[in-house]
Amino acid sequence: MAYLIYIITFVALYLAITWLNFLYVSDFPDKKKLKRFPSVSIAIPAYNEASTVIKSIKSILNLNYPQDKLEIIVINDCSTDKTKEVVEKMIKKNNQFNIKLINKKNNQGKAYALNSALEVASGEIFGCVDSDSFVNKNSLRLLIPHLFDKKTAAVISSIKVINQKNIFGKVQRMEYFMVMMTRKIMSVIDTLYTTPGVLSIYKTKVIKDIGGFDTECLTEDFEIAMRLRQNHYNVRMEPESITYTKVPENPQLFWRQRIRWTRGFIENNIKYKKMYFNSKYGLLGWFQLPLSVIAPTLLIVGMLFIAYNILKTLYELIIRVIFIEGYLNSLFVFPSLEKLLLSQNFKIVFPLIVASLLGFTLLYLAHKQAKEKIRYPSSVFVYYLLLHYVMAAYWISAITQEIFKTKKKW
Repeated sequence: MAYLIYIITFVALYLAITWLNFLYVSDFPDKKKLKRFPSVSIAIPAYNEASTVIKSIKSILNLNYPQDKLEIIVINDCSTDKTKEVVEKMIKKNNQFNIKLINKKNNQGKAYALNSALEVASGEIFGCVDSDSFVNKNSLRLLIPHLFDKKTAAVISSIKVINQKNIFGKVQRMEYFMVMMTRKIMSVIDTLYTTPGVLSIYKTKVIKDIGGFDTECLTEDFEIAMRLRQNHYNVRMEPESITYTKVPENPQLFWRQRIRWTRGFIENNIKYKKMYFNSKYGLLGWFQLPLSVIAPTLLIVGMLFIAYNILKTLYELIIRVIFIEGYLNSLFVFPSLEKLLLSQNFKIVFPLIVASLLGFTLLYLAHKQAKEKIRYPSSVFVYYLLLHYVMAAYWISAITQEIFKTKKKW
């Protein structure tokens, strides 16, 4: 047991120190100036998003960017609510802007919707904004200069959680800050390989040349980024480009989203397995992609190990309560500090303390990078004591579903 904890803690500590080294030793590229304003087409896929799609459109219309260079393409993916009607009304009231609506006859999914927009897009740059997400007024103009680099084909923004009404939103708020910090480091060391739907932009010609978005994939944003990297294009992140998204606030929606993400991750890593340990892809092939498998493996093993020991302890406790007279009463006698310390197995406790301190340090730095304060103490507790069990659970579920080829759901 101690050796297993040593191995997990050592690997986690090594990786954390590596990330911190990249964060502080690697210089983030200087901001590039926006010397010209290329035409931009922004696609908004929408399925039953009548309540949020107008806010998304308005946030794009409020961008600090020349409106004559901006094209908005809303794709109504056969919605059964009033998405079509509210968008048509919006277009009619704002006919001075270049807003188009594509009404799909069949619900085929986000990748099909994006490809429909790509077919009619006139912009030199093609962007995507989810219909439940919103953009900051300067977010687009901060992204575009990165695309002036010939090798860069996509740029992503920093995503913050906009809804924090319950514990689900509050915990995901912290999770997104950690992701922001990680993606920033990955961008610096050129290992970034995802383009999330909350304002990612691409060179239109490049996306068309490589065949558009994969309609068979659960996570088209991850797949398109992997395909770009396979074709030796760079993917960058602009930390100062801030966007906002709504996250699931109930267990069912959260679970369904994470299963889709995880199955899509597994699917794409298998699809692009030849990039692993391939010198053509530098740190992406030798470090980042292998790490993407090592991290969830350690998570699953570690959480299963901890869960096993908790259940074992509870079982032993029940047996003692049943068969040892007066044992239950002894549980309510709080031991002295000396006895409490002497009763601990420091071969196990010490690495766990180190790992916990390391975790809190990373969380603090993630908030600092995001220019946010640590709030909601209860969510910090849930983040460290419960979220990782949930993560291990949906990883196990997703792996099982992939093994048995169960039907994929959006």
